[in-house]
Amino acid sequence: MMKERIKTIYINRIINKQTPISLNRTGQAGLLDPKILTLEKTFCVINFDDLSPIPESSRFIGRGGDLNDFVSVKHIELLKRFPFLGITHFMVPQFLPSDYYNLLDKQHYSISDTRNKDWLDHYKGLSKVYNIEFASHGLYHRQFENLLFARHTEFAYLNYAESLKRINESIQCFHQAGIEPIGFRPPGWDMNSDLSLIDAIRASGLKYAALSSYDGGLNSIVQRVSYHHPVMIKGIINFPDNINLDWPMDLTRATIRKIISEKGMISIKGHFSKDTLTNSFSGENFLKLTEIIDFIQSEFAQQVEFATFRDICAELVKTDQYAEYSLSSQEQGSVNKL
Repeated sequence: MMKERIKTIYINRIINKQTPISLNRTGQAGLLDPKILTLEKTFCVINFDDLSPIPESSRFIGRGGDLNDFVSVKHIELLKRFPFLGITHFMVPQFLPSDYYNLLDKQHYSISDTRNKDWLDHYKGLSKVYNIEFASHGLYHRQFENLLFARHTEFAYLNYAESLKRINESIQCFHQAGIEPIGFRPPGWDMNSDLSLIDAIRASGLKYAALSSYDGGLNSIVQRVSYHHPVMIKGIINFPDNINLDWPMDLTRATIRKIISEKGMISIKGHFSKDTLTNSFSGENFLKLTEIIDFIQSEFAQQVEFATFRDICAELVKTDQYAEYSLSSQEQGSVNKL
């Protein structure tokens, strides 16, 4: 508690920013008024954070930037073994792994830089053969407003206008690379505690966001949105993350059964690197992921459809509930933003 108070004082009074949601205990549920969206079937999405042109051979953590990298090779192996999968990659379009690249070479790990053309062509080519979606994972995956804390939480200290500018720059970078993203996940889950990031996502023209896990993002400290169902908040669809690659299999199986019994959606998340975090796409977690897929296929093949977040968004947009909640949420979001 003392550490959190010190951080809050520093953020509010020294750098003159609003407290990030990861430090906010008030809930702010009234700003969201989340509406659960129902689906006719149970979908399962495999999604990874951080795909970018950073290779393992760099002095930074590799993110699949070389086609011979472990994660790139295992990615192909996964697709060939299970060609029916839907995979959403939350891609960082201009990764800045250090302040050095911010000052001297911002384009080095840009997806639209000519040095990364073969890498980009490879992943875009895969998306034409398999059901792969590329969504926005911020612009830099790095924040510069608060140099003492959580450098990977790009949107933690940005207000509405700053967030909208950053998201639009991200979308522009994708467009330069010939990619049309419709979804977004903030790096490090964090955002300004007034939740204005959601208004910025909607204003940018994106259709959905992945803003919550069991204990992160919108559910940091207190639960604000559903763990197992998509919800409409401020005119944007939010998709939850509810299974991580580092979970023990007993917990994963039990959670999948619970989600299916609740007619929710299964969202299996990892990081697209070999060793970054416990839920990275490591050798152990690759085997675990294949075991999860085999489990779903063996027990729930008739009940579960593998898809991308884009696919599920398209299904929801067709429904009357989307039209109803989208209109009311946009009106409320406009009021809250002011």
